[in-house]
Amino acid sequence: MKIAFLFSGQGAQYPGMMHDLYQEEPVVKDVFDKADTALGRSISDLCFKGTQEDLNLTHNTQPCVLAADLATSELLRAKGIVPEAVAGFSLGEYAALTFAGVIPQDNVFPMVQVRADSMQEAVPAGQGAMAALIGKDSVQAAEICGLVKSGYVIPANYNSPVQTVISGESAAVDEAVSLAEERGITCMKLAVSAPFHCEMMKPAADKLAELFKNKVFSNPVIPVYMNVDGMPVTEGDKVADLLVRQAMSPVQWVKTLQNMQEAGIDTFIECGPGRTLSGLVKKTLTGVNIYRVENLKTLNATLEALIK
Repeated sequence: MKIAFLFSGQGAQYPGMMHDLYQEEPVVKDVFDKADTALGRSISDLCFKGTQEDLNLTHNTQPCVLAADLATSELLRAKGIVPEAVAGFSLGEYAALTFAGVIPQDNVFPMVQVRADSMQEAVPAGQGAMAALIGKDSVQAAEICGLVKSGYVIPANYNSPVQTVISGESAAVDEAVSLAEERGITCMKLAVSAPFHCEMMKPAADKLAELFKNKVFSNPVIPVYMNVDGMPVTEGDKVADLLVRQAMSPVQWVKTLQNMQEAGIDTFIECGPGRTLSGLVKKTLTGVNIYRVENLKTLNATLEALIK
């Protein structure tokens, strides 16, 4: 059995996430305490007592999901479950890099706070949008985006063989959705505050590049499969460029999962809130085991399955 941890991204958050694990597991409490200290505000209160509206603000979402991702992975490590590789979806990539020893845990929370605020500020509200194209014909996303005449839109998240997310200017996304629906493709506009993973995020990418100038990224202790190309990074000095590019480039999640399986990974554990990544694994790969940890129930089920 070769295990990989997958780290949840923005959109997986919900009120009360991780509260039972926080109450029962000191390792989880330790991560949330570090987040609170690093940011000078209570990320734990936001997660446990905040409303969905509070959690959906990008300023709050990213540090909250990061804390949940790291807490679950550190808990699994403490229980003796150690992966041979990791990957994170968008924001989750920062958790993957931290777990793999590339970024110190105390440093990652301020880093992600800058990322969150820069991404929110990059595009004025209402000027950008994202939408999911769903079904086997979603692979037509690039072709459809190429037909749009009203502005800029590109495929931004290659989530699975049956789901591609597009991102760009609001009018262009709307036109792409209309074109896709004319072809019989199911579409769903996403409730996001900005058009992530496209060139409209360049102002955020520039701020990250400036932030990373004086940062040292250590070599990962295990391979981290990166969003930009779906390939494992093994050298810390390549990480800053990959993270800057990630902010304004498509997430190659299908390639990531396929490359991990080709490397021998046969068991995936989703760390953090929700089950989105588990679902994407099911839609992309066959012959693999899929587990997740976000509360006591899923923790116990995962441990029972893996520790025999």
